[in-house]
Amino acid sequence: MALALAAALSVGVVAVVLHQASDPGPARPPHQAVLGAATAAAVDRCDDALLLTVDGGGERPRSAEQPGRTVDVFLRAVRRHAATSGRTLHHVGIALQTEPPRELLGNPRAPKAKAAVTPLRVRIWRKPVADGVDRALAALGQAALDCPDQQVLLAGYAHGASVVHRVLGALQSHPDVLSRVAGAALVSDPDRLARSVATLVGAPAAGPRRSGVFAVVGTVADVPPTISTFAVVNVCTARDLVCDPVNNPAKEALGLARSYHTGPGARLVRAAAGTVWRLALLRPVPRPEIQVVTGEVDQPLSLQLAVDVLPEAAAGVEWTDAQQLPPGFTLTADGLLTGTPAAYGTWNITYVVRGTEPATTGSRGVVVLTVASESAGVSAGGQTSCETRADGTGWCWGRNSFGQLGDGTTTAASTPRKVAGSAGWASLSTSGSTTCGTKLDGTLWCWGLDNFGQLGIGRGAPRSTPVQVGTSVAWTSVSTSWFHTCATRSNGSLWCWGSNLRGQLGNGSFDNRGTPTRVGTDSDWASVTTGGYYTCGVRTDATAWCWGQNALGQLANANEAPQPRPVRVPGTQLWAELSAGWAHTCGVTVEGAAWCWGLNRRGQVGDGTKVLRRTPVAVSGDRIWTTLSVGDATSCGVDNTGAAWCWGSNSYTQLGDGRNAHQTVPVLVSSEQPWLSVDAGWFHECGTGDGGVIACWGNNELGQIGNGSRSDQPVPEEVR
Repeated sequence: MALALAAALSVGVVAVVLHQASDPGPARPPHQAVLGAATAAAVDRCDDALLLTVDGGGERPRSAEQPGRTVDVFLRAVRRHAATSGRTLHHVGIALQTEPPRELLGNPRAPKAKAAVTPLRVRIWRKPVADGVDRALAALGQAALDCPDQQVLLAGYAHGASVVHRVLGALQSHPDVLSRVAGAALVSDPDRLARSVATLVGAPAAGPRRSGVFAVVGTVADVPPTISTFAVVNVCTARDLVCDPVNNPAKEALGLARSYHTGPGARLVRAAAGTVWRLALLRPVPRPEIQVVTGEVDQPLSLQLAVDVLPEAAAGVEWTDAQQLPPGFTLTADGLLTGTPAAYGTWNITYVVRGTEPATTGSRGVVVLTVASESAGVSAGGQTSCETRADGTGWCWGRNSFGQLGDGTTTAASTPRKVAGSAGWASLSTSGSTTCGTKLDGTLWCWGLDNFGQLGIGRGAPRSTPVQVGTSVAWTSVSTSWFHTCATRSNGSLWCWGSNLRGQLGNGSFDNRGTPTRVGTDSDWASVTTGGYYTCGVRTDATAWCWGQNALGQLANANEAPQPRPVRVPGTQLWAELSAGWAHTCGVTVEGAAWCWGLNRRGQVGDGTKVLRRTPVAVSGDRIWTTLSVGDATSCGVDNTGAAWCWGSNSYTQLGDGRNAHQTVPVLVSSEQPWLSVDAGWFHECGTGDGGVIACWGNNELGQIGNGSRSDQPVPEEVR
C-alpha cells in the first residue's frame, strides 16, 4: 500500500484534471486560456491542509462530521487554529470497529494490569489496525490525486494511533511523500517504542524506556525523527494500559487509557494540535491562491504576489516554476510579476511558492490575467448596444427612441451607426434610454433621455448627439441605468445624478439631481454599477457597497426600506467587481468566485433555486470567473478557460444556449470562440471574443443584435 500511495502522489502532481462537476467548455483547439486551467481548477477546489484522523479504543463517530470523543478534541483544536490563521482545512475521518481497552484484560478485576494482558487478547484487540492502515493509505492516495499540493496532518487514538504510527513508518521509504506531512499526534499509542524519537508528553509522561501494549506480540518501526518542519507528538500518560502497561491496578490503568477527552489529558491533546499546526504554518501558501486581474494591451502591469507564512520563515520564501506566462512577462524569486501585454486574451499563469529556510514543499498559485481587446468593449442596454473600436470611434445600434444611438437621429438601426462627433472614446455604457461614455482625455459625454437629469446637464429634452458633462477631465468610468447615471474620477471620488426616488444617488436624500453630485466624501471608489433603482460600488479595499431600493434584497441586507447612503454588503469576500441588474446583483471576488443576491424568480441568482436571496449566495458550480454581468432577469459570465455561461430568464433565448428554457444554474453559451467579456442587457447579451469579434444574442425586435435583422438570435451572432 505504501508503494501504491507513493505512486499516486507522484502521478497526482501531473495528472490533475478539471473537476468532473464542471462542463469542460466548448470544443475548440487549445488556446492560452485553456493552458493552465486544469491546474487552476485543482488549486481552486483544494483546501490548504488535510487532517486525517483515525478513531480507536472502542470510540465511535458521534455523527458524520464528528469523530469519537478523543479524536474530536484534536479536530476541534486544529479547526480553531485554522480559523484563526485564515487557512482552510479538510477533514477525513476513519472509523474502525474496535473494542475498548478493557478487552485486553483476561480478568478486569485482576489486581495487576500488565499481568492480566495476554498475547492472544492483544492479537485479537489489534485486528482492526491492518484494515485501518489500508484505508488510511487509500485516503491519502486519493487526496494526493485530487490535491497534490495539500499539506497533511495525522492524528489517532489507541488503535487509530497505531494506524497513524504504521502509516508514518511505511512512508519513511518515500521521503517525497512524507515531506507533505507536517506532523502527527499519537494518543495512547499501543505501538509506542522504548526510546522513540517522538516527542513524549503526558500527565505525567510515560516512562521513555517502556513500550506500548502491542510490544507483547512484536514491535514495528519507529516514527520518523523530528526536523524543523515535522514532528510526531506521542501523548501517553504514565501507567496507561494501552501505551504504558505496567503492573498498576487494572482499574487505574483502564481509567488512564480513557482519560484523553477531558481534563489534563484533553489539554495535552489540544497542545499537540497546536504543535502540529504551527509546523504547518512554516510552509508558505499563496494568498490569494487564485488571483483574478485585468490588464490592457501595451500598458505595463506589475503585481506583487503574497503568501501566508509564519514571520520567522518569511525571509526564506521563494517563487519559482512560473508557467503560461504571456510573452514578455517575468516572475522574480521574490514574487514580483511584471510585463507589458502585447496581445489580448486570458492567461492562467501558474507558479510554485516554497520555503528555503526552513525548506518546505511547494504550493501552487494561479494568476488569471485577462487582457482587454484593442477594441475596448461592448455594452448591452435595454434594447440598445454600443461598442468602442480600436480607432477610438464609438458605434451604437438598436432602439433609438430618445436619440440614445448618438448619431443625430431617433430612428432605430439594426447595424452599427457611428456616434457623432470626434473619436477618442475609451468606453461606452448604454441603458434603456441613455448612453454615456468616457474619452481618452478624461472627459465625460452623455446623450439620450433626460427626463430626470440623467445626462448630467440638467433636466431637459432628449439629446441625440453627445453632450459634455461638466468640465472635468478626470473621469475614469461611467455606468448608466434607465433613470440615473454614476461615474468615478481618477481621485477615487464617486458621482451620481438623475432620478433619486429610491435614494439611488447615495447622497443621503431622495431628491433628483440634474448634475453630478458626489457620493459622500470618500476617495477610495474603484468602480460603480447602476441597477434598476439602486447602485453598487467596490472600494479600493475590495469591499462592496450598495444603496437605493432594497424591496427585493438587491442591496444584500434585510432592511427592505430604501437606503439613500452606501451600506456595506455583508460577508468576508474581497470583491473584484459587481454588476447591478433590474433587481438582482452579482459579483466576482479577487479569487474568481461568483456570488449573487436579490430577485430570483427566473433563477438569475444561479444557485439552483428560485428563492429570493437577501444575502450573497454562491453561484452553482466550481468555475473560476473572470467577469460577470447581469441584466433584467439574466446573469452571464466568463470563466478562466474563455467559456461564457448564462443563467436565469431565457424567454428571448438570451442565455445563448440555443433554447428558450429558464435555467437556475449556469449553462454554456454556444460558441466556438473564447470570450474576454460579456455584457447583459434587458433581454439580450453581447460579448467580446479574444479575437476582437463582437457578437450578440437574444431579443432583436429593434435590431439590438446588430446583424441587420429583427429576428431573435438563440446563439451568438457577429455584429456587422
